[in-house]
Amino acid sequence: MIVTAFSRFLLTSRSSYLRVAVRCIPTATPSGKTKYVNDQMEYIKSVTSSKVTDWQAVRTHILSMPGSFKEKNIDGVLLKILITYKKIDAALSFAEFLENSEDDLSLGVTNGMLGLYYEIAKERQLTDKEKQFILDSYKKLYEKYEVLDSTTCERLLHALCAVDEWSKALKVLDDINLSCKPTHSAYSTVIATLFKLNRKAQALELIENSLQNKRPLKHVAYESWINYVLRKYKEKKTRVKYLEEVCVHISRNCTILPEKTAELLKDTYAALGWNAKYTKIRKQNGQCVYCKSSLECLKLTEDEFKLIQKNVKDRIIVGSDILLKTSPQELQRFLEFVERTAPYDIVLDALNICYAMGKFKADKVGPLIYVVEHFRQQNKKILLIGRKHMLKWPKMNYLLNKTCNFFTDDMSQDDPFFITAAILSGSHTDFVSKDQLRGHRFQMQEELRYLFQRWQWQHQWMVFINK
Repeated sequence: MIVTAFSRFLLTSRSSYLRVAVRCIPTATPSGKTKYVNDQMEYIKSVTSSKVTDWQAVRTHILSMPGSFKEKNIDGVLLKILITYKKIDAALSFAEFLENSEDDLSLGVTNGMLGLYYEIAKERQLTDKEKQFILDSYKKLYEKYEVLDSTTCERLLHALCAVDEWSKALKVLDDINLSCKPTHSAYSTVIATLFKLNRKAQALELIENSLQNKRPLKHVAYESWINYVLRKYKEKKTRVKYLEEVCVHISRNCTILPEKTAELLKDTYAALGWNAKYTKIRKQNGQCVYCKSSLECLKLTEDEFKLIQKNVKDRIIVGSDILLKTSPQELQRFLEFVERTAPYDIVLDALNICYAMGKFKADKVGPLIYVVEHFRQQNKKILLIGRKHMLKWPKMNYLLNKTCNFFTDDMSQDDPFFITAAILSGSHTDFVSKDQLRGHRFQMQEELRYLFQRWQWQHQWMVFINK
């Protein structure tokens, strides 16, 4: 771990510093509208604390109160509230009332009932009537609407998974992709269903797709994956072999596990005769304090680094990533500049460093000056990459004489430029930015994504302000 403090600034290497922030928000007096909504909510809570027999009377009373409930939205919103507050029996009773009193359920009510049956399926088997409602809703919704909105798709997808209709769920997932990225829950729920139904190949394919869309797995997917292994394989050695696939996935994708998943993995390995315990890792050498084994070194071999370099040249330079965010003329100017001035010891994401002070602070250049001086004292060759509007800032001329520097057009995105410069410069080059670079990482194939993450951890520095 390398940490260097100077003045009020802290410059720290990637992954060696953790900060927790708490935001305090003053309590304000509720507005009149908020008060009315609260009154309606209190009535709903009180009336559903016991068994409701007359839902029509409940609806009428809520509509008579000032607030946000209206005739056109009350059924869908009320159903959603009951589900949110885990009033499942009341929600079931209200759903039955709606089915019996309305020939054509509104979209809001349909979504609410789909969400209700998904929640119920976590606790018990759905009845034939409940299952049929989900299947009928799938058919009716696609007959009525050419394109479903993302909220309806999400509710429908989860409900379809509750009745193991994996192929229909995949169709809905494809439809979500037409307008936006599916949620973590959508991906993980379908993946969990595929593992539940022993469709491992399709589950693994969807896992890769979810990672490309920056949607790491939730606990439900890990749980189903682990249960699949335990269900399919009976011998201890075989179980351990296939559980290793789960661990490799976690390691290769640098995934932060949900606490429940970590607990499940620990208990699963313990049940197989392993000595599974929580531990800590010594930052100085990556050694486990419990078993004394050491984690794999992050440093890339020369061949591994060349793979990343080739990917940058083929995908970012020759491909479309930079071209989408700059002009061919600017790209050519940049490549000629790097060829003329490289290699560098350190590459600075100048705008990112300046904004460590906050976007509206007067002394934006202050952090950048401190970072430049820090590395100049170590006789490092510095490349500063910024945007042209920064040239108008005070004190910038001072930095121009201390660094190699390249300024992109203001409409260009500078992330690909400093990444490209750092990687083309060579395996020794570090860079300074608080950018997590997730977008660039997830555009790569799985093996390269893992190598890029290791390169990032090895070479990234960040600037924090000690306020």
